Amino acid sequence: MRYLKGISCLLIGMLIFVACKEKAKEKVHVRSVKVLNASIKESRCNVITVPASINEKRETKLAFRVNGPLVKLNDIIGDYVPKGQVIAKIDSRDYKIAVESTQAAYKLASAEYERYKTLLERESVSASTYDLMESNYTAAKTAYESAKNALEDTDLKAPFSGYISDVYVNNFEEVNPGQPIVSFIDLSKFEVNAWISLEDLDKINDRTQYACLVEVGNKKVRVPGTLKEIGHKTSMSKQSYPISILIDVPENLNLRAGMTTHLEITENGVNSVASMEIPVTCVFTKGSKTYVWLFNESSNTVSAKEVVSGKIVANDMIEIKRGLKGGENIVSTGVNYLFEGQKVKKYEGFSRTNVGNKL
Repeated sequence: MRYLKGISCLLIGMLIFVACKEKAKEKVHVRSVKVLNASIKESRCNVITVPASINEKRETKLAFRVNGPLVKLNDIIGDYVPKGQVIAKIDSRDYKIAVESTQAAYKLASAEYERYKTLLERESVSASTYDLMESNYTAAKTAYESAKNALEDTDLKAPFSGYISDVYVNNFEEVNPGQPIVSFIDLSKFEVNAWISLEDLDKINDRTQYACLVEVGNKKVRVPGTLKEIGHKTSMSKQSYPISILIDVPENLNLRAGMTTHLEITENGVNSVASMEIPVTCVFTKGSKTYVWLFNESSNTVSAKEVVSGKIVANDMIEIKRGLKGGENIVSTGVNYLFEGQKVKKYEGFSRTNVGNKL
């Protein structure tokens, strides 16, 4: 009986071991991988791309030419002001009195001048007396014109249509001639500023084309521009030369002064060429050769494909010169931990109702 009990226990133990082993097999982990499509894109040679910034076309600090206390001030930063509209105003009472006073003196001097002019024609007055009347007339006219200009200068008007960028004084404050009142910017066009090397500068000619590259979502929009100026003095820190282009304000793009961008300088005779770029995370090396993993959707397995890579370009992308034709599904994550024929699962991302993959 003891012998039979021992055999029974042994059989039960073996059954439990086999069942646990089968259960462990069922829990084999299938690695999830990100898959992307290797596509060929058209690129252009003879193109120089440099970092740049978008700035206002011009900025000016507006000031009065006369002094006095402010009685009106538009201190709303960002407010649009059309050309000719009053931004600030000085108390004009004293200047109106000056106009009336000089106007009266000018009328009197004018009448005296005309009278002596007639007398001179009749030879009833000496030339020296006439010259004195003419001098008085000129001085009175000048004073009157100056008083009228001063009265007009009590209104600080927008010299062009633009936006108030900064305000330096408060309303009812006493201001002096030449004292900055507001900073005013012109956004009718944008100025794109960048720095280029001497080597690139030598490639620019009358047929060179310019464009500002603006990122919209996952794509770049090319906004053409015209050359404004190229500096003739290099920067000590950058060892390069400043270049500026002007671009129109696109209606469908929300551009603002101070944004970072890229300036594209295209040489004459540009040709389009086909190229392929994939993330550097897609490639791996084995020995002295470079490979990518091809993903088979029907079997959910991977197989290695030898490629010839080129240089690493912007945004951590690498050129593929040979090995891929375009349209292949390749693995972009964990390529160093896969093996030939391995069963994998295509990563689809989190669903909208399963944020963080918590469910």
